[in-house]
Amino acid sequence: MICRNLFVFIFLCKIYVFIDLVYSTSIRNDLNSSQYGDGYGTKWMYFPDGDGILHYISLTLTEDDMLLNRNSMIDEIEFRLYVGNDTESYILLNRRGRAVSKRHQNITRNILFNSNKPLKIITHGWRSSVNKHGVLDIKNAYLEAQNVNVITIDWSSTASSILYFWVANETKAIGSQVAIFLDGLNRLYNVPSEQIHLIGHSLGAHIMGIAASKSKITVYRVTGLDPARPYFEFPPQDVFAKLDSSDAKIVDVIHTCAGLLGFEGAIGTVDFYPNAGIAPQPGCEDIVKFFGACSHGRSFDYFTESIKYPTSFPAYQCQSWVEFLEHQCSHKGFMGDGLNKNMSGKFYLTTNAFEPFGIRLDL
Repeated sequence: MICRNLFVFIFLCKIYVFIDLVYSTSIRNDLNSSQYGDGYGTKWMYFPDGDGILHYISLTLTEDDMLLNRNSMIDEIEFRLYVGNDTESYILLNRRGRAVSKRHQNITRNILFNSNKPLKIITHGWRSSVNKHGVLDIKNAYLEAQNVNVITIDWSSTASSILYFWVANETKAIGSQVAIFLDGLNRLYNVPSEQIHLIGHSLGAHIMGIAASKSKITVYRVTGLDPARPYFEFPPQDVFAKLDSSDAKIVDVIHTCAGLLGFEGAIGTVDFYPNAGIAPQPGCEDIVKFFGACSHGRSFDYFTESIKYPTSFPAYQCQSWVEFLEHQCSHKGFMGDGLNKNMSGKFYLTTNAFEPFGIRLDL
């Protein structure tokens, strides 16, 4: 009896392992047949907000459904210029780049005019804000570790809507306003384009790409942190309505939830695929792996760490993840803030499951 029960138990375990393997394969190769439900990834999906809470979104809405007579709230975009290395003190700027308060105009000019400091401009994604994990961590890391100027862009009055596709459609209008802001900085303070580095997560990555493409200046660098896939890659959008390699001199993209919540295709001048770029990323193997919220957020975790430790993420230029696993690629630089400006193409790497995420080389 004991032997028979043991045999049954082993047999059931083998069946479970087989089913789990088929499940995980079907997620990556055929979203239509995934365990999330019929049509997941093509007709509907779950998408996380700035706190990692998942929300249902439809992928079959028409443009008329998206608008729903809602008025754009682009006038409520908030531009915050941080003072020195103080992570709490900031000056509000208007959409033309001028300080909202007259008493701050001279301070703003002193910070920005003919400054030789790099200017880091950071924004968030859907149902998030500059006060949430992501923008907050990146902003603080820059101010604490580097001699740079930092501006954060809060468009949460629009991003807070539960209607994902309406918000996604509004990224074109938000990006256009950011472009006006960039032109204002250049005109008022002679901020050179070579100093400007735009950084955005998810929908914010597309906003920064649109802003760079519409600006009158040639932005030096745009960093896309797991650019949102729904509405941009599926269904596909025109290159002028999303992040694209032509938006700036350098467009670096970190893919961490590719093919699910984030863009799968290479859309930058250099694209990084840590751990193959897909969910679950190491450390995200619990229930959130089924919807990718943790993996989607890993992009800004990796980038934040790279600000303080630029050589944390050695990357290898390869044509595929398989080539990387077979050690057919060579180290060509680093993923994150300290990337080599001459890097181009697709790069692969591995990370740790917990902080520190980077696996540094012994140089």
